[in-house]
Amino acid sequence: MDAAAPATSALSWPGPGGAGARVGYAHAVRERDPHHVEIDRQRHVEYRDPSEFDRIAFAMRALDRLRPKRMTVAVYPATSAMRVERGQNLHHGEGGSWAIVGIPPHASREHIAYALAELAGVASVPYAVQSLLAAERNAEI
Repeated sequence: MDAAAPATSALSWPGPGGAGARVGYAHAVRERDPHHVEIDRQRHVEYRDPSEFDRIAFAMRALDRLRPKRMTVAVYPATSAMRVERGQNLHHGEGGSWAIVGIPPHASREHIAYALAELAGVASVPYAVQSLLAAERNAEI
């Protein structure tokens, strides 16, 4: 590179306008930084359970067993992915909260139980999941 040539963010383009015509950008274009990685936060993979069962009814039975303290929970059928949103419920005073749980048609019992156990704030999530699944199996017999 010629030492006298200034560094710019414009590219040379051998198209119309002659060889070496410069194409500029409205904003500065940074070169790739090897110290930073861009992550797509919306992309995730979920297990698709092919079994047929009423997922909303299962979630409601699980919530009845978990009994989250001072929390209002709404459950709805989601279209593509499990979604849990929560916030503070100032109407219920100090410590009150709300949650909205979207359950897709392909969610497994384990996935639903895990999400609800985390939401309820149980001490041992794996134990709570196993307890919910065992209670569900016993109810089916």
